[in-house]
Amino acid sequence: MNKRVRYPAVAEEFYPSDAGELNAMLTDLFHNAHQRPGMNTPRALIVPHAAYRYSGTVSADAFKSIEGRSFRTVILLGNAHSYLFEGITIDLHESWHSPFGTVPVDHAMGSRLIDLDPGLFHKLDIAHHCDHVLEVQLPFLQHSLKPGFSILPVLFGRNKPDVCRRAADYLLSVMTTEDLVVASTDLSHYPSYLDARSIDRTTLDHMVKMDIDGLEQHEKDVRKRGINGAISTYCSPDAVKTVLEIGRRFGWVAEEISYQNSGDADHDDRSAVVGYGAIAFH
Repeated sequence: MNKRVRYPAVAEEFYPSDAGELNAMLTDLFHNAHQRPGMNTPRALIVPHAAYRYSGTVSADAFKSIEGRSFRTVILLGNAHSYLFEGITIDLHESWHSPFGTVPVDHAMGSRLIDLDPGLFHKLDIAHHCDHVLEVQLPFLQHSLKPGFSILPVLFGRNKPDVCRRAADYLLSVMTTEDLVVASTDLSHYPSYLDARSIDRTTLDHMVKMDIDGLEQHEKDVRKRGINGAISTYCSPDAVKTVLEIGRRFGWVAEEISYQNSGDADHDDRSAVVGYGAIAFH
């Protein structure tokens, strides 16, 4: 195996490792995806990162909005789920591989971010090796976009409260209108089906309004209420808040595209679910 290539860590567990099976699954998801007539080309998306059998419908609704489009670089943002570190790590493998083939990493953009603030951005490929948050976006991108795009995988670790504003400042300095931002987060974790729908409704409303203060207060309120099973309102707060910061600076408009939770896929167990939502910014 080529050490300069980042190979799949969760294929078969989260999505089919066979290209034919994966293509059939995504073709079916896209065929049934909700259409958004007249929507402008999104500049950014918020999408989930669970196994496709749970969140694939929501993801397909989002990626359907960029089907057949061309982008230079897709900036992938998420909070690390498998490795602890400080700051923000940028993956600088030569490329990322999926069952559909390889996609190059935008080294120029990644290196520029590190040069701008090496105290904040750094190269730490090991943080990306086993993390599924960004990996599960790659097949959707390959299925929906025209070939020729690069990716820039960016994971947030433990950070100070001002990290999202700082990250947004730096990303704004390297982005162009040819780039797409994809931030990945799941929503509420492990409340009951009905509690999840209530919690997630408020979370998505704040995201669409790009209301960062409201998101933070909502998280505190949910914890204070002690809703059975609920341990968080969303799991990639830094990634989401960074997109919201960028959206506010650009004057983007946000639109909710889709919502479900794992109870919609598994009707036999709705006692502890995870929420999934999709938002487009244009």
